[in-house]
Amino acid sequence: MKEPVKRSSVPIKDTWDLTAMFETADDWDKALESAASLPEKLAACRSKATQSPENLIEVIEAMLDANRSMEKIFTYAHMIHDQDLSDPVGNEMNQKAMDLLTRLATSLSWFNPAVLSIPETTMIGWINDTPLSTYRVWLEDILRNRPYILSAAEERIMVLASDATRGFTGTFGKLNNVEIPARLPEVSDETGKKIKLTHGNFVLFLQGSNREVRRNAFNGFYKEIQSNTQTLASLLDGQVRTNIFQAKARNYPSALEASLFNDRVNKTVYHALITSVHDSLPVMHRYYQLKKRVMGLEKMHLYDVYTPTVHDVDVKYTVSQGEEMTLEAVKPLGKLYGDTLRQGFSDRWTDKYENIGKRSGAYSGGCYDSPPYMLLNFSGTLDSVFTLAHEAGHSMHSWFSRKNQPYHTSDYRILVAEVASITNEMLLASHLRGKTEDQDIIAYLIDSQINDFRTTLFRQTMFAEFEMLIHRRVEQGGSLATDWLNKTYFDLVKLYHGDAFEYDEEDSLIETEWARIPHFYYNFYVYKYATGLASAASISSRIINEDEGVIEGYLNFLSSGGSKPPLELLKNAGVDLETPVPVEDAMKKLGGLVEDLEKLLDK
Repeated sequence: MKEPVKRSSVPIKDTWDLTAMFETADDWDKALESAASLPEKLAACRSKATQSPENLIEVIEAMLDANRSMEKIFTYAHMIHDQDLSDPVGNEMNQKAMDLLTRLATSLSWFNPAVLSIPETTMIGWINDTPLSTYRVWLEDILRNRPYILSAAEERIMVLASDATRGFTGTFGKLNNVEIPARLPEVSDETGKKIKLTHGNFVLFLQGSNREVRRNAFNGFYKEIQSNTQTLASLLDGQVRTNIFQAKARNYPSALEASLFNDRVNKTVYHALITSVHDSLPVMHRYYQLKKRVMGLEKMHLYDVYTPTVHDVDVKYTVSQGEEMTLEAVKPLGKLYGDTLRQGFSDRWTDKYENIGKRSGAYSGGCYDSPPYMLLNFSGTLDSVFTLAHEAGHSMHSWFSRKNQPYHTSDYRILVAEVASITNEMLLASHLRGKTEDQDIIAYLIDSQINDFRTTLFRQTMFAEFEMLIHRRVEQGGSLATDWLNKTYFDLVKLYHGDAFEYDEEDSLIETEWARIPHFYYNFYVYKYATGLASAASISSRIINEDEGVIEGYLNFLSSGGSKPPLELLKNAGVDLETPVPVEDAMKKLGGLVEDLEKLLDK
């Protein structure tokens, strides 16, 4: 296991190529300087926007051009920032970009109220009978917000308030990605070598076969988290109150409903997901009992969860091997998909390895005028190969969408964002299982796929339930004190993991895990991982079974961006999230995997 190096020591070939946006930082500076006048120019458009459909089109096109330019400036700065959060140059660039982005948003705070000031019948006539029809979907989304749009003056205050409250997320990021990692201890790996714990290698330690190493890594990591929970609780409380303030100010019934509104999802979908997963907990508990038996543990602890149930298969991969495995897995999606992704790997879409100060985790990003970049912290495990395939799914969704949609409908909604990524993971799992007859390897792959369900459907639903509970507590007049957060989180851990574990003093540190999860600052995002897995399970099964029309429907889905409401896009791809069928089908698939693993291992 290698320790991360300084960013300056990372080979260029292992980093993303940001010159597709700006050749040099000087070019970015010039673009930022040029964009500095955009807020004033757009603010001056206010008086004419409502005079005629022609004037409104002129204003819309100026606004979209400004947003597109600003998106490119911000994306570049944000990625420079993420590759080393300790770099003051990247921090300053990111701050400058965010400040200008806020100024631009403030200068446009009048736009939605202005559109809504046009009588509804007049606006519908303009959309139906003039070139404004080009922006129909986009404008209809604004009209749908009529009950929640404030006056121009109030909208300006909302933008300014958003700038003032963004510090909760930013401070959490610095604490979680820079200051806490700097204080994490060294632990001995399986060879006895001392290695400093990081976000990137923590799970790698937990996946190891040496139980003492797992225990030490678990204790070392969470004891440092524990020493910061007072600060982290305060930050989370501030973020939750921000979400609630924004919802109340716009007259939404709750923060949850405010978050779901843009995706046109009823809160019953959110609650139904939690209920469905609760009903299926016995399947996952059964898997944990199997894991305990196979590992020969008299007592199982939470630091045993990540280690593979099948230990006889020691599989390590290079990034190049992971890329080839992904390319083979997605061959059913056609030549254009595969050739584009291969070229993307060659053209340095990916920032591959962990370095000191780099943002933890993984994501796919970029903007309309850039490649769909990927940030990874590749560690060589099978899990990191699946992460590569996952982010490649996101990036190809973005590529198809940006290629086939105009700027204003190119951004797909978060509700559908996880479908393409998880579909890639499931295609990879099927591909790898089909390549071997070795029963140990098959068992290893099945175990890995069950763990995808564990991390993406069950774990993310547990997070979604926790997020619902913390918002409900504050909405009911409570506060997010550390003791309450710890107890509430630990109770959920026990519920979701069942009676295979001890929950004694060796497990109690998990009560602080909430403090390190960045998604709790994303305002009800995590449930979408779970619904995404359910949707992907349906789509990938039909791809693997070679159902008629499924590839064409899926590629159309990838190409549709935000041109239709997300639930409608999914229905066109054969998935109806307004029914329990997708989640039920996913649970049936999980049950089959657990049964297959039992047959292979309970001999």
